[in-house]
Parts: sequence; C-alpha cells; structure tokens
Amino acid sequence: MAWAVVAFGVMLAVRLAVAANLALVEDEAYYWTWSRHLAAGYFDHPPGIAWFIAAGTALLGKSFLGVRLVGVVAGVGAAALLLPWAKDPVRYAFLAAGIPLYALGGVLATPDVPLLAGWCLGLAGALQKRWWLAGLGVGLAGLGKYTGWGLWPLLVAAAPAEIAAMLPGMLITALLLAPNLWWNAHTEWVSLGFQVGHGLNRAPGGALNFLGAQLGLAGPVFFVLGLVWAFSQVRRIVATPLAAPDDDARADRILWFASVPVVVFFTLAATRGSGEANWAAPAYSAVALALSRVGGRMARLSWVAAGLGLALSALVTAHAFSPIIQFKGDPTARLGLGRDLARSVEAWGVEPVYTSRYQEAALLAYYGDLEAYALPGVDRPDQYDLWPIRWSEHALFVRTMKSGPSATVDDFCAERGGANVVTEANPDGSPIERWQVYEVHDCAAKTP
Repeated sequence: MAWAVVAFGVMLAVRLAVAANLALVEDEAYYWTWSRHLAAGYFDHPPGIAWFIAAGTALLGKSFLGVRLVGVVAGVGAAALLLPWAKDPVRYAFLAAGIPLYALGGVLATPDVPLLAGWCLGLAGALQKRWWLAGLGVGLAGLGKYTGWGLWPLLVAAAPAEIAAMLPGMLITALLLAPNLWWNAHTEWVSLGFQVGHGLNRAPGGALNFLGAQLGLAGPVFFVLGLVWAFSQVRRIVATPLAAPDDDARADRILWFASVPVVVFFTLAATRGSGEANWAAPAYSAVALALSRVGGRMARLSWVAAGLGLALSALVTAHAFSPIIQFKGDPTARLGLGRDLARSVEAWGVEPVYTSRYQEAALLAYYGDLEAYALPGVDRPDQYDLWPIRWSEHALFVRTMKSGPSATVDDFCAERGGANVVTEANPDGSPIERWQVYEVHDCAAKTP
C-alpha cells in the first residue's frame, strides 16, 4: 500500500507540473470566464468547473496552474480513495495513471474533472457503505456534468437491498444539486435542453466508431481486458444473491454497474448522434480498480495494459508540449491558441470586442484582459447568450475566416471597415487558425 501511495504522489506531482506549464485550450479559457461570474448553472454545463477554477485562481492568481489546481488535486485524491479495495494497490495505481484519456483529461480544466473526481468519490462511499460519502460524490459528479446524475441509479442496481441505507446519501446529493435545478427552472431548462440536443441532434457517429475511439482513449489492452472482465462478471452477477453478497461479490457488482452500463449507453447513443468519445470517461476508474482485483493470466495482462497505457500517456503529454508529428486536426495544436490574436487586438486599444464564437471571446478575455462578447445567434448558442452585452459606438469585430460572411456583423453594427488578418501558425509555418478583425461603428443602433 505504501508504494501505491507513493505512485499516486508521483502522479499528482507530474500532473501539477504539466498543469503549470501547458497553455490553456479554448474551452478552458471559456470556463475561466464563467469563474468570473459565479452562478448555480451555465448554458453548457452545471457550475462545478467554474467553482473549481475560482478557488484555484483565488489561491494562485490567473495562471495555468491556478485555473487547473483544484481539479488536478481533486481528481488524483478521489482516485486514491479507492486504493483499499484494490487487491494489488500498486497495480491499481499504475492502471489509473496509465489511462491515456486521463493523461490530459485529468489535467485540463473541463467539466470532466469534477465529474471524474465525484464519480470516484461516489464509488469510494458505496464500497465503504458510507452512503453520506457516496452522496457527496454523486453531488460533485452531477455538478460537473449531468452524466454524474446517473450514478445513483447504477448504485441502486448494484445493491438494491441497501436502498434504504442509501436514502440519506441521496438526500445529500439532492441538496447539492438543488441550486442547479433551481437555476435551470428559472432559465427555461436551457442547460439540460442544450445537453440533450447536443448529444442527439447530430448525425450518428456509429457504435463501431465510438468503440474504436475507446481503444485509443482507454488504451487498447486496457479496453480489451475491461471487456473480458465485464463478460466474465455477468454469470457471477446473475448467480450472486442480491440480499447478501459477500464483500468481494458486492464490490465487483458495484464496479460492474458503475462502468459497463456507461459504455453500453454511450455506445448505443452513438447510433443516434455523433457522441463525443470522452463521454464514457467515468467508466474507466471503476475498470482500473476491477483489473487490480483479478488474478492469474488477467493480472499479468493488466500489468501489460498499465505499462502500455503509461507509455501512450507519456507520448500524448510529450506531443502536447512539442509536437512529434504534424497532422490535420491535431487537438493539441490548439493549446495556447489565441495569444497572438489577443496581442494583435489589444494593440488596437478599442473595446469592447464582438466575436462570432465564444472561443474567441474567451481567449481575448483571458490572454488580453479585453472586454469581449460573442454575438447572439451567430454561432452555436452559449453562455454569452445569457449575459448582457454592452453595445458601443466604436468597437472591434473578430471572426474566424471560415465562419461565414463578414456581413454577419451588419445585423448588429451600422458600419464596418476593411478586414485585418491575424494568423496563428504551427512551428513549421502551417496555419492553425486565421481571423479577420474589423473596426465597427454605431453598434448600439442595430441590436437584433
């Protein structure tokens, strides 16, 4: 156990070092803007990540580590709470550290961070039969993403005989989620409605595509072993008496129900909409713990899974800092995107700045301390649609060159000047993003 604790300490130190030195992605800057307007909910997600960022920046100021600090500590700490249920704690530590999805996903300040931390905390509470702790965990998970709300039904399915004991924990979860429900009710359920539409109102991505993505995000050996473990447990789950399973059987039931239905649900959802591959992320903490509990050949193969996962995670992290290969659509190329744009726009000395998308508005606010607003109804709906906009007689308008005709701003401002192009490029000179910056006037006269 002592070596496993050391391994988690090393994991925490590495993730903090990465968090301190890796530039923000666009969505992190967006969530940082939320943290400057703390609320019980936001257009895209519940408020957990905004409060995490607010706490971290209160301690360390507006810095990469400040934005990510609380999320990294909470994620590693919650995963470490599961150590007592690992039959091989060191193997569990290496498996948990080696999930490629968590290599950056456990560092970046996104809603997945409180979701994953809360999911682990909820599992720890359920395994200990400390249902008040499970209630705190499910509440935290639900304040990260609405996916977290589904953990209680899974725990009930895993241990239906204990539902009476679960009720105090469910009450704690309800109290934690009540402010967000109240916020949703007073905003016409805008956030819940957006998430349902976000998942289903798109072209289907296909179950095979989704499962293929899991091979890379979880690690190929890890994912295949997880499938083998999941199928091996089905007969045991069916045969185990629900009223009084032994401790091992109870723990395995909880881990099975906290992982397998999650992957199955999002795989089926991928046949209805182009779901994002990271939506199954909560399942893999339970799978890592489950694989640390197996013996024989599966135990030896799980060490292979841990080693390969660590190698892939190291490769992903190294690539984020210094691209190993250049390829179209590389998401890590967008780390730190917007600094050149912010410097260019800041040089104009004109505020406010209107943008066509929330990404540019957030980047300008974070990197340039500029007063920036995403125009309503131009791109996909976002939090800026809920915040008031200050209209001005003289302002700037920023758009990506691929985001439609520049005449978009004509619906808001009476006059615009010619475009000035700002380009941000890869080290080899290939463009990552190109923007057009327009000087606009009399925007107060033409609000929609």
